[in-house]
Amino acid sequence: MANEALKKGGEVASEVSGETRGFDFEGMRFGVKAWRASASDAREGDVSAVPIVLAHGFAQQASTWDDAVRLLAGAGAECFGFELAGHGAGACSAGGDPAERSDFFDLRFQARALLAFCRIVARDAGVAPVLVGYSMGGRVALQAACLAADDLRDGGDLDRTALRSSAAFAPCDRTDRLDVTGVGQRDTAATSAGDAVRMPAAVPFSALVLESAGLGPADDAAREALRERNFAWAARVRDEGVSAFMDWWAGLPLFESQRNLDDDQRERLRAGRLANDAESLALSFERAGAHVMSSQGESIRTLCELAAKGIPVSYLAGELDAKYCKVASTLQAKSQGAISCRVVPAAGHNIHFEQPEAFGAILEEVVESCTPEPAAP
Repeated sequence: MANEALKKGGEVASEVSGETRGFDFEGMRFGVKAWRASASDAREGDVSAVPIVLAHGFAQQASTWDDAVRLLAGAGAECFGFELAGHGAGACSAGGDPAERSDFFDLRFQARALLAFCRIVARDAGVAPVLVGYSMGGRVALQAACLAADDLRDGGDLDRTALRSSAAFAPCDRTDRLDVTGVGQRDTAATSAGDAVRMPAAVPFSALVLESAGLGPADDAAREALRERNFAWAARVRDEGVSAFMDWWAGLPLFESQRNLDDDQRERLRAGRLANDAESLALSFERAGAHVMSSQGESIRTLCELAAKGIPVSYLAGELDAKYCKVASTLQAKSQGAISCRVVPAAGHNIHFEQPEAFGAILEEVVESCTPEPAAP
């Protein structure tokens, strides 16, 4: 990886451009940040054919990926940060009081939107992207995988030959939106060359990477305990406000390793957390918390089915994050090694922020494993 492409703080480094756009799905506008290296900065012979879609964690925005993405985009990967409902550029897109548009926060709704966005990326690139989800974003990505697996069981297609659309990600300003017309169609019209193509309807991603993500409740008792906890947290953020709640949130044992970050990094984390409103955070707990996930058994079954179909699944945990190291160990054992589970040294819960170079190197490996071999001359 190119260390010179990594810069702490400030704007995106000059080698890699980042722009924020909008993505409309069934009345909700999701923010999307796109990063790519310029033609002169992408290293010759090192340009990836497989794009990357990244879903952030609770109370974050797409900018949380900046450090890791500078490395990936500098190596030629086109990356897209998908912002969850009530977060980032899409924080106010529902219009009016978030509580009046609470359906947009539902886990399944956000998972369907993420799948639709992956189809748009696949349509433009001609190959399905690598899907990455961190913490809450991992929860949404995992729910998306469960929906895709349901489609497969119902006879969905794994064909990833996608309709190319040169305009889908053309340069645009902040007011432009991506067109999702027809993204749910399995059969598409012929291309201009007359070749029939198919959208990757069932599984619109080439690989799945879960970073510090839960796998769902183990049983009904665990589900009820999670529900009670999440509703208590929702009440707390409504009562205390974002600033006081985030002071408490940052002090949770889960984030202990982040106390060793430098002042600039900690300030960036705090600024990102404060750039949210209390009602959106509360609804994220209530409508997209771990208590509404598929069960742990169903999640593991889904991941194993995807791996058996040739879709690589990776799970990442930081070695300083005891809670999710245990999740990784459980997944490794119950999947009987079908899922690649890796513990990243010197990292806590937020691997991509605490150890961006190590995280970027892992994603490069995943992308390379999914990149089609060039056609023989």
